[in-house]
Amino acid sequence: MSLSRHEQALTKIAQCIRDCPDTGGGVQLRRFLWSLYNQHHLVNLWTFVSRLDSERSALASEVLTAALVGNLKEDDIKRALLVAGEMTRWDQVRPSSEALTRLDEAQTLIESLVRSTPPSRVHTDLVALLRRFGDLRSEWDSETSQP
Repeated sequence: MSLSRHEQALTKIAQCIRDCPDTGGGVQLRRFLWSLYNQHHLVNLWTFVSRLDSERSALASEVLTAALVGNLKEDDIKRALLVAGEMTRWDQVRPSSEALTRLDEAQTLIESLVRSTPPSRVHTDLVALLRRFGDLRSEWDSETSQP
């Protein structure tokens, strides 16, 4: 059984990521696959296109076309993420103490703004942002406490 064009493209994308994950194109391809897989939409399409060469753009186009017409399966994307080493890499990534400190500083700044902003649309947006910071911190804490 031969692989479809999008499956072949996914395999080549996975190989590109595995071989050079931290180059500009590699980072964009990683974001592209994760966006398709978990639908967090990490990809700015303008940046994505500008950082890929024509060969990798063609691969991404093939995969995106398959996604848009419903031919791309979650298992296809997961297989590419596994081949690329992304699942393993993601399991090993932990926030640095500097990142956690910066998050705490940002949260403290937003708390200060909430206290000093009069009731308004801005205040409501700041309160919502503060809640998101709390959610983010809880999520980050639960991820870092896992083995």
